[in-house]
Amino acid sequence: MPNWSVETYVMAGALLVLLLFHAFMFVRLAFRKTDVEPDRELPISVVICARNEARALERLIPMLMQQDHRTFELVIVNDRSEDDTWEILEWMKPQYERLRLVNIQADEKFNYGKKIALGVGMRAAKHKHVLLTDADCVPASKDWISVMAAGFRNGRSIVIGHSPYTVQPGLANVLERYDGSAKAAQYMSFAMAGLPYMGVGRNLAYTTEVFFNARDARRGNHLMSGDDDLFINAVARARNTSVVADPRSFMTTVPTPDIATWIRRKRRHYTTAAHYRFGHQVLLTLLPLARLVFWVSLVVLAVRGHWESFAVGAAIKLGLLLPVTMASLRRLGAGAITWFALPLEWLFLLLDPLLYMSTILVKPKRWK
Repeated sequence: MPNWSVETYVMAGALLVLLLFHAFMFVRLAFRKTDVEPDRELPISVVICARNEARALERLIPMLMQQDHRTFELVIVNDRSEDDTWEILEWMKPQYERLRLVNIQADEKFNYGKKIALGVGMRAAKHKHVLLTDADCVPASKDWISVMAAGFRNGRSIVIGHSPYTVQPGLANVLERYDGSAKAAQYMSFAMAGLPYMGVGRNLAYTTEVFFNARDARRGNHLMSGDDDLFINAVARARNTSVVADPRSFMTTVPTPDIATWIRRKRRHYTTAAHYRFGHQVLLTLLPLARLVFWVSLVVLAVRGHWESFAVGAAIKLGLLLPVTMASLRRLGAGAITWFALPLEWLFLLLDPLLYMSTILVKPKRWK
């Protein structure tokens, strides 16, 4: 056995864990071909649940009507809007024969999240294959529907897509774009490796059969957010799930306006992870823990003058692991923030635990 220090053994253990994650998961997104052949024939129902989104829908609906897909409908569920959303939708309806409208009236006796509106939209959908997005999103191309539809090939019933945030000036935008891209790289890589655990409702597709046959249909109704996360966590498996990372399939979304709003959104999302399946919780805890242990042990090695071990650890991180991370971010359209992946990783290793602890001390408030 080599005459290693305790810090070297700790660093080696953390590196081994990280190497396994990168070799079996992250390389799939980083280096596999992401282009897919669009499926323009599969009938698709696009379902959008909207609340107080009149202006966003005025912009989005004409864009979706220009999609290059043979058979599709657009189902808009007006979820108790207090603005002029319903009036705008009724005004637009005669212009678009593919547009179908569903209205949910407000009821003071009931307070519910997005899942009820989604269930209404799924029941209204005419086609078996349903594609979800939000009103404040914009498709990256006219092939969005067709490229996402291609994910249903080979008998797959769940398709996980990507929804990056648009570029805007400011620190909040940098943090949100990195966080969104890093999280997407993680859940898409896991799904490619046969371990799907989440998807985002801004760009997600599944069949009506999957939705209505879910045994745990009420799971997560009491949570602040994460209906889509928990649904996918409950029903997605290696055999029924595909990932579409073709840039034409991206559905960009409006970022939060400031850091305070972004922090509130992240805190709400932390209420979801504790309800994932146990195996997913273990993996999702092990990965950031291994990163944290690696960096702490590397600093300790430098402080104690173990430069040979320090150099080996830094070389593996910078020469093997970081390029995979950067390639994954680049695949997901992260742009210039790809070059700041390392300092942003350090920042979030500190920020994520602090925000998580804050949700334990002060419970997040419900969205909208």
